[in-house]
Amino acid sequence: MKPPGVSNSEAREIKYLRLSITDSCDMRCGYCVPHRTSIAHVADPLSSEEIALLVNAFAKNGVTKVRFTGGEPLQRPDVTGIISSIVGIPGIETVGLTTNGRYLKKLAANLAGAGMRRVNISLDSLDRKTFRLITGCDALNDVLDAIDAALGVFEKVKINTVVMRGINDREIPAIASLAMSLPVEVRFIELMPLGHSASEWDMMFVSASEIRRALGNIEPLPYSGDSSARMYSLNGGRSRVGIISPMSEDFCYGCDRIRVTSSGKLRPCLRLPVEEDIRPLLRDTELPARLGEMIGRLSHHKLPQASLESAVQAEAMCSVGG
Repeated sequence: MKPPGVSNSEAREIKYLRLSITDSCDMRCGYCVPHRTSIAHVADPLSSEEIALLVNAFAKNGVTKVRFTGGEPLQRPDVTGIISSIVGIPGIETVGLTTNGRYLKKLAANLAGAGMRRVNISLDSLDRKTFRLITGCDALNDVLDAIDAALGVFEKVKINTVVMRGINDREIPAIASLAMSLPVEVRFIELMPLGHSASEWDMMFVSASEIRRALGNIEPLPYSGDSSARMYSLNGGRSRVGIISPMSEDFCYGCDRIRVTSSGKLRPCLRLPVEEDIRPLLRDTELPARLGEMIGRLSHHKLPQASLESAVQAEAMCSVGG
């Protein structure tokens, strides 16, 4: 479904909403908060009522999939209520959440009871020392326990690993092996230049082709043009690993995602400093139509652009909403 009032030639079909419900996090991952710098947190993040109102309007504009992000979304005390308020919205088929996993073991059953079916868990190292280096905390066991808890209640569990040269790139085979021992999908993600200097990003960046070489015996699976991950079978078996390559093998041409930051800014792309304030629309009696017009304007920026190839943004990932 195309946003109201937008012509076929202008509209990018948007089906997937990534909605940040907080920019706060109890970890300080180097790829999300470079240099461990302090972040000026949003004073008034979207309320649970605003979130439900927005998701309803997005659903009327063709969105079928919602993923809550942050920061760390499980730091919101009302996260279970937020999920339960949107799972029954007509048109919304999938509700998921991306988490660092630190509190997931405690909350997994409640989240599943609220209607959440999918979860992505960040796991950037299996080595306790390296995990602490990346995240700034000693919580590896909490995350491993969270994976076990998630497998007991959710339909789909994915593990996300941001690969960084000289930090965790040697662990690619070990982390991939989790897909062979557990019913999970492991996904390796290229480091994005968000909040890094160009030189430090270039020093840490590991490309998709390098990740494939490190994985060894893999076979490509059919690629869906609207997916962020290119999938592979591992060691000739049924285990699946994915590689998300926004820098070296972009998927801009098929991207059907749009983002809302915790402060209520609508963004077409993580890597473009383009946004519009969505909050004033909440007072409009024609919210779905007005939102559709905004989606149409911003989705036009999602067309592949050569400028993306060298884009290095000043904003940290946690401010944009990963």
